[in-house]
Amino acid sequence: MSAGTAFSGSEAFRDAPLQASGLPPRILAALRAAGAVRLGDLCRPLPACEKLDADQRALLDRVAAWCRAACQGRPPRLNLLEWLALFLPPRLADALRLHYGLQDPAAAIALHESKLRDIGFQLGVTRERARQLIALAFGALRQTLPLFAAEPLFRDAETALRSAGGALDAASLAPRADPAWGGASPVGAFLLLAHLLPERIVVYRDFFSEFSDVFLDRVEKALRDRLALAGGLLPISEIAAALPKSARPPRGIPAEPLLLVLLRHLPGILATRDGRAGLADRDAPELLREILAAAGETPLRALVDAFNARLWPECRRGSGTLRAALRRDPRIRQTAPGRYALPGGLQTDLPL
Repeated sequence: MSAGTAFSGSEAFRDAPLQASGLPPRILAALRAAGAVRLGDLCRPLPACEKLDADQRALLDRVAAWCRAACQGRPPRLNLLEWLALFLPPRLADALRLHYGLQDPAAAIALHESKLRDIGFQLGVTRERARQLIALAFGALRQTLPLFAAEPLFRDAETALRSAGGALDAASLAPRADPAWGGASPVGAFLLLAHLLPERIVVYRDFFSEFSDVFLDRVEKALRDRLALAGGLLPISEIAAALPKSARPPRGIPAEPLLLVLLRHLPGILATRDGRAGLADRDAPELLREILAAAGETPLRALVDAFNARLWPECRRGSGTLRAALRRDPRIRQTAPGRYALPGGLQTDLPL
């Protein structure tokens, strides 16, 4: 539905209560005292509201101007930072910018959820006051008018997710430059939108998805069950083909991209760059044998490097874990301190 068809001549919108504007209580009280009661009243010449200070009047004027444009079917397109600046007083906008690290290019979701104590320190307020400011900001942004203005932002985010197969992790999202965010961090922007409307964008195991957490839980269970039954590393395409109908993405979206993102972020899983997956405790020796078969006798450090080079970053393992895996496999022998090889008959590039 376009902005024009959603608002032009929409009596339902015009008759919405004034609170749907997202304006702060003091401004709402001044408008009601002047006789304004509906959202559509913002489309008329505004009353003087002499009790409002300059900042409050500026906020009222810009929200009313946007509302008038929306009612005429011509709402200006806003990027994320413009959207925050339009509907929130500077203090509340600053609280969200700090909380979600919108100016921080970090490619990790955890780095875009600042602690309330840190936000309060930067704003010069207590931890509790910082919590209140964030709650007030979300209370305003979840109203009808701000949510309508945010719809293009949600559509851009959902388009990015859909183009990636329904899921994007922070590392893949961080480099994406999208005008919709106005220069803000894409990871911080996605996280803010996900917390604003969790049913639109879901945060699941350190990645973002357009699918519900219930569906993702179902996919994860099917994935773990399939890997548990496998005898070794399994092609992701084979896992995708065997998914039950209840765990397949809708609308013809291929399952492999979602499975890969999920596999990369599940604990205890190995996801290889050549499109296979398995259980770390069970299948690490298989991957180590493949490396030894190709390279021959190899020192532990080189073996760890080669092992991790075959995996996605989230699945990599340290030398202690791999040393234990080497000792568990009777087909791998230690030829010298810190050096490993396969028996002579297995030193070949042919598949094991």
